[in-house]
Amino acid sequence: MKKAIVTGAGGFIGGALTKALLEKGYTVYGVDLNGENLTSLCNYNLFVPVEIDLKKENLSEHIKDTVDVLYYMSWGGSMGAEDRYNVQLQTNNISVAASVCKDSVKFCRKFIFASSSYENMKSSETNSFTIDIYGIAKRAAGDICAYISNCNSMDYNKVILTNTFGIGDRSKKAVNTIVTAMINNLPLKLVEGNNPNDWVYIDDTVKGLIQCGENGKPFIEYYIGHSNITTFKEKILEMGIVLCPERQFTFGEMSENTYIDYTKLKDEIQDGFECKADFKESILKTAKWVKENL
Repeated sequence: MKKAIVTGAGGFIGGALTKALLEKGYTVYGVDLNGENLTSLCNYNLFVPVEIDLKKENLSEHIKDTVDVLYYMSWGGSMGAEDRYNVQLQTNNISVAASVCKDSVKFCRKFIFASSSYENMKSSETNSFTIDIYGIAKRAAGDICAYISNCNSMDYNKVILTNTFGIGDRSKKAVNTIVTAMINNLPLKLVEGNNPNDWVYIDDTVKGLIQCGENGKPFIEYYIGHSNITTFKEKILEMGIVLCPERQFTFGEMSENTYIDYTKLKDEIQDGFECKADFKESILKTAKWVKENL
């Protein structure tokens, strides 16, 4: 029987990943700072809740088994500017990730670090990497964890996630905000939207994570996303057809100072991986969940 650890198991992506692993027959140690976030997962017989503060405690004090894979999904702070540009917070996040990776060599065969497409965030004016501390911190933490893993003969992969949306996401990220505005006919200020922008439904993100855990080649970075990425404007128009077909949209009311460079990322998709969720169905499911829960 395979065994996995998911840090941040009480979160949106971490929780969905944990459920999928449990349904595949894994024993899963779900790690979260707040044990209440793990309550719904305790209905699974193979779920082991681990309520700890990774800044203060070592996982090795709680995990006595040898596990096949550790998914490092946790990351302190929100996606708001106050946290994304908080140098001290992001520096602490790097330190915690490195500490968990170093500790995990005692009991883990593979370490998977979940990074972000914000690593490839660039300035629209200079086409150089923007001063996005969150993206810089993710890149730094991934590099350090790769080094630690290599030095201790532990397999390692970095997966790069981007704009995951869907059932269970309680954040104020773009998709939720736009869905809320559309279904409630609220004002919606939009950028011009001509840059590529990838949105990945939660089922596809989870599928990519599990595929990496089971088949990822050691020390390869993988992008979990679409090979054919449309623009932000195209996505808004398609979403509008689904949720509010009579509504007209005005683009360019907000400035677009940054963009994500997907050029390299599209070359890092795992062999055999493909996003298969239908966009229309995914938006309808998300809209229903948002309306009922947010």
